[in-house]
Amino acid sequence: MSPRRKAGFAVAAAVVTVLVVLCVGFAPPWLVGTAPGLGPADRLKAVNDVRATLLQALGGLLALAGVGLGALLTSRQLQLNRESRSIDLFTKAIDQLGAKQVPTRQGAVYALEQLAGLDTRYRGHIHALLTSFICFRAPWRPGTVRREGRLPDDVSAAIGALSRGTMIEPGAWSELERVDLRGADLTGFTIPRVCFAVANLEGVALRNANLAGATLTGTLLRDADLRGADLTGADLTGADLTGADLTDADLTGARTDGATRWPEGFTPPA
Repeated sequence: MSPRRKAGFAVAAAVVTVLVVLCVGFAPPWLVGTAPGLGPADRLKAVNDVRATLLQALGGLLALAGVGLGALLTSRQLQLNRESRSIDLFTKAIDQLGAKQVPTRQGAVYALEQLAGLDTRYRGHIHALLTSFICFRAPWRPGTVRREGRLPDDVSAAIGALSRGTMIEPGAWSELERVDLRGADLTGFTIPRVCFAVANLEGVALRNANLAGATLTGTLLRDADLRGADLTGADLTGADLTGADLTDADLTGARTDGATRWPEGFTPPA
């Protein structure tokens, strides 16, 4: 038992002792007082009656205090059980993120997303874990052969979880620098404040994506489908958008420089 809890029990015992002494010894004679017309026998009976009433009241108060204390301890135990379950789920999911089987890693991503919804204290940690997981599982290494088909299921699950935003705190950045998402279908992509600096998004479908304020410095966006994408305030300095479809894309306030490459015939914003 902790010293603090021991001190609490000692104080409670002292208070109960004082109340019992008052109810038994001092309070009854004082309450009865020196009422006129009471003989010794009547006075003694009145004192005993008052004492019994006070003890009954004290017993009721102690019973209520016991119920309250029991409820408090039960609530505390439930909280500890919940914290223990959260720790177990978090630890197990981290282990499973490193598993060899893709379905196991995918299940770990979903478990972490669920935990982020159940326990807000883990949101920042889970956000950082999933962005690191994507960077580790889909790194961009210049010169590698273009991957055919869709993203691996575990990487796709992590991107989907981030898009749903359960674990992203307001104002937090999603650091996805140097990732290789070539050919992925990210239609409706909605991860806020994303950083794709020096990433390879060649041929990625980003129709109607929300990339407002995104960092796309040095990003490869060749042949990307950006129709209807929101690129307001995005940093496109050094980005390569050769062959990209920018139909109805909103580039208001986007930052560019002389190294930004545009689709043939496209007039970049002033």
